[in-house]
Amino acid sequence: MYYIVNHTEHIIAADSSLLELLSVKNINELYTKIALGEIKFTTSSEEVTITTKNGLKSYPAQNHMLSGILGDITLVHIHPSAEDKISVSNDELFDLMSDAEEVKEKKEEKILFEDEPFDLISTVEEATAEETADQETVDKEATTEGLEDNTSPIVIDIENISQEIGISTKDYENFLNEYIDTALALEEDLKNSEEKKYYHAISTLSHLSDILHLPVITNIIEQIENSKPDDRDSLIESLYATIARLTTTQINIFEEEIKFHVEDTDPVVEKDITAESFGIINLDNVRPIHFDFQIEEAANDLSLPIELIEEFVHDFTEQVHTETEKMLSAYEQGDLNTIQNIGHLLKGAASNLRITALSDSLYKIQLCEDSNNLKNLIKEYWGLFLSFENEINLRSEMERK
Repeated sequence: MYYIVNHTEHIIAADSSLLELLSVKNINELYTKIALGEIKFTTSSEEVTITTKNGLKSYPAQNHMLSGILGDITLVHIHPSAEDKISVSNDELFDLMSDAEEVKEKKEEKILFEDEPFDLISTVEEATAEETADQETVDKEATTEGLEDNTSPIVIDIENISQEIGISTKDYENFLNEYIDTALALEEDLKNSEEKKYYHAISTLSHLSDILHLPVITNIIEQIENSKPDDRDSLIESLYATIARLTTTQINIFEEEIKFHVEDTDPVVEKDITAESFGIINLDNVRPIHFDFQIEEAANDLSLPIELIEEFVHDFTEQVHTETEKMLSAYEQGDLNTIQNIGHLLKGAASNLRITALSDSLYKIQLCEDSNNLKNLIKEYWGLFLSFENEINLRSEMERK
């Protein structure tokens, strides 16, 4: 069970298991009961005590500190006791056992009264073989589910989900961005063979996706948890590809401004083009698109020295030049998947450095599945990068003087 508290120690989200334990329907009802004193949470470093009208009970708990746009938040992981995990009574269990026995008897009756009673052994063997084959098919489908080559955006119903959780749509967007950043930061831990790091990554991503009502993500994480080691890497790849497709209906950045900075035509370049090619992009005629970036604000937000941020930024600009060459080559070869992967890679780096405008532009490349839109999106991204690079170079020159 999980819940999240903000810097003022107010609960801002809770998973369905905790709400069910407290007999409340949603987070709004939980707020009300806490305000009325009907439910009280008392926390320490290793446990949480929950007081209700039925008394109080303590649970072992772990706190995970997260840094977000809205400030520091804490993810509290409660470990329920064995009796809390039991969801059926003895009577209900008896009924379930009776139903199972009844089903078993019906199956036996069906076998005993087959038209060919003397072929009983072969009939049972065939049924067993069919069940085994069916189970193998189910296992295979469960392992490969979510791995379809689909890059279309997954639009989140932000209005309904925000209302259900009890937060504003703006707060939800901030939490979603934080979730994506957290997922990127935990990618190495998720692939790590060290059990502690892997468990922390999988549990954090799983329950945050539950809180944010992202069932498509939760489903893939469950597949990762239940997968064999050989299948894990492909499922993790599918997870991040799916996270990259998450979006709301409010993505609309620089679309008017780009009309004044990007030429519609490129100079003719003599070059061999394959039949699958999207064409050729020449970035020489792209002019910088200004946006505001303050390296001091990024350093403060990340709680790091400016000198270290400057070093990261210079490494990032070198990475952009290298990856953009690969992106242009992939465009000429008609390789949409590689373009999206490069967009995903650079978007994560830009987001980590708080270069928001550039990150948003790369996010659109990452989600784009219509090659007809790629040229303008790539030129928009390059115009933003040129402005950013010019600003960084100017800053370096001023510091040298």
